[in-house]
Amino acid sequence: MPNMSDDRQDYPKHYCGVFGIWGNPDAASLTYYGLFALQHRGQESAGIVTCDETKEFHTYRGMGLVSQVFSGDVLSRLKGDMAIGHTRYSTTGSSEMSNAQPLTVDFYKGRVAIAHNGNLTNASRLRWELEQNGSIFQTTVDSEIILHLLAQPIDSESREQTNLISALRKIEGAFSLVLMTGDALIGVRDPQGFRPLSLAKVGDGWALSSETCAFDLIQAEYVRDIEPGEVIIIDKKGPRSFKLYNEPQREAFCIFEHVYFARPDSQIGGRSVYNTRVEMGRQLAREFPIDADIVVPIPDSGNCAALGYCLESGIPYEMAFVRNHYVGRSFLQPSQLIRDFNVRVKLNLVKDLVRGKRVIMSTIQLSGAPPAKPTSIT
Repeated sequence: MPNMSDDRQDYPKHYCGVFGIWGNPDAASLTYYGLFALQHRGQESAGIVTCDETKEFHTYRGMGLVSQVFSGDVLSRLKGDMAIGHTRYSTTGSSEMSNAQPLTVDFYKGRVAIAHNGNLTNASRLRWELEQNGSIFQTTVDSEIILHLLAQPIDSESREQTNLISALRKIEGAFSLVLMTGDALIGVRDPQGFRPLSLAKVGDGWALSSETCAFDLIQAEYVRDIEPGEVIIIDKKGPRSFKLYNEPQREAFCIFEHVYFARPDSQIGGRSVYNTRVEMGRQLAREFPIDADIVVPIPDSGNCAALGYCLESGIPYEMAFVRNHYVGRSFLQPSQLIRDFNVRVKLNLVKDLVRGKRVIMSTIQLSGAPPAKPTSIT
């Protein structure tokens, strides 16, 4: 059995964007716009899979940003009133076309497509066990493991739901999933609720998304968050759901969504991300009051916290950094060298605003070290 140790770097990971829609003739276009709103969650690759009335799947995936991957001509070929989409930030598996999602598979139960946000902590062991039993993997991403588990035969002559539960109970980690069969759109959230997933109404149809900001763009009505450990199945009978486990599980939502990763116009865990970040800034000012001339955010993640610090402390707020919005999210780049370069390209200082002044800068720390106290800078 191979070494199961995880030697990946210690900065936060496993953030992608997933989106799904059921019961809308413009499923491909709405999924495109949904992914556009989720672009901040991954910018290495993007993909959409649709399902038409004959249960035929239509797939298009590519490397790059959502706007670079899809054109009007491509979207017009993605027929059907059901679709799932994915925008990727690689955490397991290299950044290459074979690892772009959604992944699709054909097996004796029919066709299944999957888009996955998260990491499976037992991926190495499951992959090894599946390969010992004859499974052949086409990618290096742990998302494919879930498809192989769904394809495994089960002892009982049960329905699809039992097979789905059997597969999902074998995986461990932090994950949100949207899956699509020829009949249904399925959403899954891990038992601890690490990764976010929400439900919305779109006309007579339904949508699932990593963040609610995607619902705003397509004018969908937010209904609720998918609960930790919940599986929701949407088909002609409407939405129905069940829990993976009967007994309560320990919930452990990832605070990094509120601190940095989610868009400030999203609702995560029933709370406004914007308001949460402003309150974090206020609390920072209470705990670490500093005599300074201005508070400067480092765009864009530091904007709300700096505003909160300003409101609580009374120290003026100044936008002393100008951001180049044609540069993508530097945190999502696959290497430290590229991340360092992108930061230099992305941010430029307005020197006249800070020259000779004591400055408090609001940013976020990505390393595993304890957070630093705010510092006045001359």
